[in-house]
Amino acid sequence: MPEASGDLLGRRLIAEAINAAGVSAVFTVAGGHFLPTYHELGRSGAPRVIAARHEQGAGYMASGYALATGEPGVVLSGAPGPGATNLVTSVANAQADSIPLLVLTAQVDRRYVHRNILQHCDNVGLLAPFCKRSVQAASLDEVPNLIATGLQLAASGRPGPVHIALPQNLQADTASPIEPLPPAVATSAAPAASTVDELIRRLERARRPAVLAGHGVLRSRSSAALADLCERLGAPVATSRSGIGSISTAHRRSVGMLGFYGTDTAREAIGSADLVLIAGCALGEQTTFGWRPDLFADGAQLVQIDADASQINRVYRVDQGIVGSAGAVLAATSPRVAQREPWFTGKPPRTPPQNDPARGLSAASVIAALNEAAPDGTVVSADIGNHRLWVCEQLDVTRPEGLLQSCEFDAMGFSLPAAIGAAVALPGTTAVAIAGDGGFVHTMGELVVAQDLGLPLVAVVFVDGALGILRHQAEAMYGEDHFVRLGPIDFAAVARAFGVASRTVSDETDLKGAFEWSLSLGGPALLAVAIDPEEVFPPLRSKIEQRKIDLMGQ
Repeated sequence: MPEASGDLLGRRLIAEAINAAGVSAVFTVAGGHFLPTYHELGRSGAPRVIAARHEQGAGYMASGYALATGEPGVVLSGAPGPGATNLVTSVANAQADSIPLLVLTAQVDRRYVHRNILQHCDNVGLLAPFCKRSVQAASLDEVPNLIATGLQLAASGRPGPVHIALPQNLQADTASPIEPLPPAVATSAAPAASTVDELIRRLERARRPAVLAGHGVLRSRSSAALADLCERLGAPVATSRSGIGSISTAHRRSVGMLGFYGTDTAREAIGSADLVLIAGCALGEQTTFGWRPDLFADGAQLVQIDADASQINRVYRVDQGIVGSAGAVLAATSPRVAQREPWFTGKPPRTPPQNDPARGLSAASVIAALNEAAPDGTVVSADIGNHRLWVCEQLDVTRPEGLLQSCEFDAMGFSLPAAIGAAVALPGTTAVAIAGDGGFVHTMGELVVAQDLGLPLVAVVFVDGALGILRHQAEAMYGEDHFVRLGPIDFAAVARAFGVASRTVSDETDLKGAFEWSLSLGGPALLAVAIDPEEVFPPLRSKIEQRKIDLMGQ
């Protein structure tokens, strides 16, 4: 249909609306239903379009982009049904980890929905459980404002995904050019003066204050305010798993991660405090050792700050609940806190290697080599598995969002595409994706994207021939394991087939040189690292005991 005078065809209007909303990158897998819009995006050259190899990978790339920038990541599925269903895990992960995403899915021609049309799926209903809003555009002229307000909603309050389904026939419709509402810049209101006054009084009375920092500190970009407050209070700072990076691991007040795989130092500090300021942390299963009633000292006061009111007082009794941005509260509180001497000075030791060199390398040795070789500002992403237990304890994280993870959804395959998204978001920044041989295969096809884009990205695959945590758990519970062993894959050869430089590392003396080589290339590389399959991260044993109780009642 030709454009009437002054009107725009839908394909052009949709492409222009995405660009007008300030979107700088779109992660996608193209589909035939939306070829006209892809054509317009390609011709205009803005925003930048990153062609992933699988929609799940595209969703994780958008998540890595969002984590690295603090702005919503945008993912577009060009195929209506299978594209949307492939996206679900990455969208659910974003919801669980409070990652702002704008999710655009193609939809079939709405005129033929009831005729068994190819690739039809109720995308709105499919994604609704995992989104702050899930809608289908009813007309072309509302698309620009749907996109703008979708970005705004994704970033506001507790961040999360927003979904818009776009029927294919909108591309052939016409509409007058519309000046869309620009996405409002989300600003966190300062907390009420009375709220801050009460918090100050509690902090002044506390003799042993401590802070438990979660991802809300990172999302509100308040790491500097957190560091200032803990210095003034002389308070130790523990983090949740998703809060790693909210304070530098090198900071003298940092006591490491709290939880099943955390540090004894963090547990001692939080358990000894007479007031714990819980900043942007949901107090989930992993952080609280399965909601242990003795996590906090008897009589300790709890002050919880969270953008999501439903998180406050959910399991633990809170003495003061503050609904709002952790950053706004920390910024309002810190300048009013008088300087005091620290009451807790412990620092967490790092677990030494637990391997037998005859069987393979230690994860601890690999991470130590990475810490030594990685340039300042490197962003690391970690997948799900044994390797991440070591990463959370041993990686030097000196920048906010320096460690990207799937925390509350624990989704395998996250690390490589998330690192790609971060590398796209932060040009020139080195990204390192760490995965086990079980998780890497889920999305290893995205290695081609890193090669196509020439990204300074190193994929590190820990090869131990099993789904390691499950194997160790099964052997502890039954003395044997089933269905968790993995057949051998020559990951270095796979990478070379993708055109990516690679090495296999099996000797500790080669680690330093391998990292230096891979990080010097300026483009993608892969290191396949042979890990001792019998090495167990010691804190895993306590989690296994808890799982025995949960699964077997003993």
